[in-house]
Amino acid sequence: MRIDSAVSRVSVLACLTVLSAAAQSVRGSAPHNSHNRITAIAVGERAGEVDVEVTFSLLVKPEVSTLEHPDRLVFDFPECELARGSERLAVNRGAVVAVRAAQFSSTPLLARVVIDLRSAQDHEETYVGNKLVIRLGGTQSSLPSSGENKVTASREFSSGRVAAKSSDAALPRASTEPKSARMRAATNQLNAYDLLVRARDLTVSDLEPLQVKAKAGDPESETILGFAYHAGTLLRVDDAEALRLLRQAANRGFLAAEEAMGVFSQMGFGMAPDKAQAVSWYTKAARRGSLEAATNLGLMYSTGDGVVKDTAKAESWYRSAAEAGEATAQWNLAVLYHRGEGLPRDDPQARVWLTKAAEQGLLPAMLELAAWDMQPEQGRRVDDAIRWYTKAAGMGDALAQSALGDIYSDQELGRVDYNQAVGWYQKAADQGQRNGQFGLGNRYLLGQGVPQNLNEARRWLTPAADQDHPYAQLLLAKMLEAGEGGPADAAAAAKYYERAANYGISEAQYRLGLLLAADRSNALNIVSAYKWLFLAKDAVKESAAAEQDVRELLTPAQLAVAERDANEWRMAHGPPR
Repeated sequence: MRIDSAVSRVSVLACLTVLSAAAQSVRGSAPHNSHNRITAIAVGERAGEVDVEVTFSLLVKPEVSTLEHPDRLVFDFPECELARGSERLAVNRGAVVAVRAAQFSSTPLLARVVIDLRSAQDHEETYVGNKLVIRLGGTQSSLPSSGENKVTASREFSSGRVAAKSSDAALPRASTEPKSARMRAATNQLNAYDLLVRARDLTVSDLEPLQVKAKAGDPESETILGFAYHAGTLLRVDDAEALRLLRQAANRGFLAAEEAMGVFSQMGFGMAPDKAQAVSWYTKAARRGSLEAATNLGLMYSTGDGVVKDTAKAESWYRSAAEAGEATAQWNLAVLYHRGEGLPRDDPQARVWLTKAAEQGLLPAMLELAAWDMQPEQGRRVDDAIRWYTKAAGMGDALAQSALGDIYSDQELGRVDYNQAVGWYQKAADQGQRNGQFGLGNRYLLGQGVPQNLNEARRWLTPAADQDHPYAQLLLAKMLEAGEGGPADAAAAAKYYERAANYGISEAQYRLGLLLAADRSNALNIVSAYKWLFLAKDAVKESAAAEQDVRELLTPAQLAVAERDANEWRMAHGPPR
């Protein structure tokens, strides 16, 4: 289990950029669309690392999957569409071969970005305003990497279950930071987040008196008006004017404006990015009690963002905010202890801080703790995992819901309750989450927790298979081949078998080989059939005899082609499963 991605407090203010980007997209030439859009995909390289940058019209949370045979990172963006349609960027830098983007489905709306890799890689995710930066580099790890942002922190569990790339929104302020809220109340100082909310709620009748107060030099009014210019609330989007107002308020010693100036300097809103200025403003605010600024400083020192990387300083700033009750800082402190970079690795301490963050309602922390509790090396505390998953599922997290379905349908875990499993799978499936769709389809197929219904099984397995769930592809292909739950369709069965076969599932390779071999008049199919049967024979005992039967139909030249294709597949994908 690995929690190796920090969370930025900048993203608490990132909704400013989200609003600004949304306003700009409406003003542009593209027609207004209520759906979120991926407006650009770019690739850059620095210090041997490759950055894949995905820019949105509105901040969106992806679900991340790690696939093998070949190695790929898959980012699924729900309720999102591609502004420019499908594209492929050839990269060939480091471990990254290419980046592909496609509109995966229209119902539900889902955009997919795939990073093709030469070998499995760790990755880090950071939200910079309305841009997701996916950084790849370094050596392969046996542990998965995770997301790096406050609003949309990503988790992928080493158990193989993807968790927390869900539809959960930003956490309620009171639930995540009760102590810091009390500190601000005691000092009578609002933070930038509080004033952002007020800027977003401005009405026309509020605007004129606000402008009068700002012109008179009231720093709170200057800050709110600055946010309104940045967000385009009742006003044109104007980052230069926003920056002027925020700088005036910050120079008067107004804490929320100092926090905002740190964000504007770091992100380059209304100015060129200036990390030194960001550190200066964050430091001023942090020394006056801003937990958000302290957390941002910790992240800059932890990642070396515009400063010399310094784990000791990162730990110090994180701890000052974490001990005051800042949930994001508690998460980041857990990351430092778990990584063991620049200080001794200490998983017990990581768990302590992770628990504190989870108890405040930080969704990624809940999911991470649940994942830890499911690991045999952590003692497999299934009931504790259920408790955290249930809390996360109650917040609407689809991946937590599907994880509960998995627990309640797994005989080995000793908590089998198919009725509960179906209920949780249904909730996740209704959100378009592929594990939930697969689990629900499988329950209908087996008649567990619901009456057996092959039509329903096929209905739910289909969207899961279309979202590249390999075992859903296998089950759906078998149903299509046999005509279960609907008409038989050998061509569609072959398509789904091939997708699962390329994932490395031996049974799919075997069944695809048999299906292709049935058409003895098609020489290409016979060659392909031999390839798949050849690959499956070590794992599926019946495949050897079928392979031998097909071998007798091939000419020496065809046999050479089939064996070459099989060997090339094995070199590219590794051994079948």
